[in-house]
Amino acid sequence: MTKTFVITLPDDLDRALTTQAERLNKSPEEIMLQVLSEQLTNPSKLGDLKPTGTDPLLESIGSLSVDMTDLAENHDYYIGQALYRELNSVE
Repeated sequence: MTKTFVITLPDDLDRALTTQAERLNKSPEEIMLQVLSEQLTNPSKLGDLKPTGTDPLLESIGSLSVDMTDLAENHDYYIGQALYRELNSVE
């Protein structure tokens, strides 16, 4: 027995799905069915869903170790300081 579902995807997820389908030369429906099958037949994976193709920097999250403990709160300040040093060294 089969069942038909109708879903609405956000634009970014639709683009990622389309890109993946084109890359693998499959239909978006085949990709969705494959992903659902893999995720639902292996319950240990359910908490580890990772978007593919949405943000190239996602995989690098947590890979940096820095001494600054306030980088997230003051990133604009640090970027400004780096730009200031860079511009002053060029002149």
